[in-house]
Amino acid sequence: MPAGIGASGSVGVAREVTAGTYVAPEKFIPIRSESLSYAQETIFTRSIRQVADPVFAVPGNATIEGDIEFEVTHDTLPYLLYGMRGSVGKVGVADPFTYTLTPDASGQKSGTKTTLSFTIVRNAIVFGYTNCVIGSLELTVDNGIMVATVGVLGQDEASQADPTEAWPTSVPYGAGEYDIEIPSASAVTDVDTLTFTVNDNPEHAYRLRSTGRGAQFTKFGERSVELSVERDFIDRTDYDAFKALTAQAITFKASKTTNRDVTVILRSAIKDTYEIGLDGQGDLVRASITYQGIWNQASSESYNIVVVTDEDIT
Repeated sequence: MPAGIGASGSVGVAREVTAGTYVAPEKFIPIRSESLSYAQETIFTRSIRQVADPVFAVPGNATIEGDIEFEVTHDTLPYLLYGMRGSVGKVGVADPFTYTLTPDASGQKSGTKTTLSFTIVRNAIVFGYTNCVIGSLELTVDNGIMVATVGVLGQDEASQADPTEAWPTSVPYGAGEYDIEIPSASAVTDVDTLTFTVNDNPEHAYRLRSTGRGAQFTKFGERSVELSVERDFIDRTDYDAFKALTAQAITFKASKTTNRDVTVILRSAIKDTYEIGLDGQGDLVRASITYQGIWNQASSESYNIVVVTDEDIT
């Protein structure tokens, strides 16, 4: 086989009916990059037996880890939400369909169609990654385009049948399609950079057993929800709220057309850092702000992600 380039590759995702049992792609995701890999902690024994070299290579734990970066569209993002810590509720029997991720305090994914299979084709070679979860999600705006990076942890990998790709026709979100409310219901127009991050601090949980070297499951840890923005510094109102530890709800929405939306809601956000300063004579006075999302008693959650789309996921 001749050497190949990335342009010939593909990434597909599917929800698993049984955790760890491979499922062919339900949806193909146009990506920017991916780094999923199978790593094994091989143990090289050095028993004393009149040699000064490793004697045996003994199988150790194996792991699937890596990131997938892609430009966000309304019809691809919901599939990844199913692999995150929490539950996805679906509303609608016809277009539009609304998918809402509600986070919870679960220690692991359980139930039908909550773990993911990823199918990755590299130079016509097919890799099938199973029992995968999304341990972290970052949403940001890069050169006007909404971009997501998901951190994936999984259990195993095996060769699979070459899939037949079917690509979405939806267009990523770009300039002029964003609404930011700080606090919610109060639109602002002075933000130029924004990054939202959820990290559930996952870890592989290995158990002694007779089959498989991958983790028995992936354990979620303490959740961290963070939002960072840069905006024009206009007055002290927001700065004084920072000093007072005032909680604010924040909403960030990307809208392609009617009923083709991605919305991120922080239920209670506390400003963790607030940096302002003077630079050059001709530079605008700017504020660089980092928010920490905390649990909100009224809604019993720290954040939500809501996607409105014509994609019917059954």
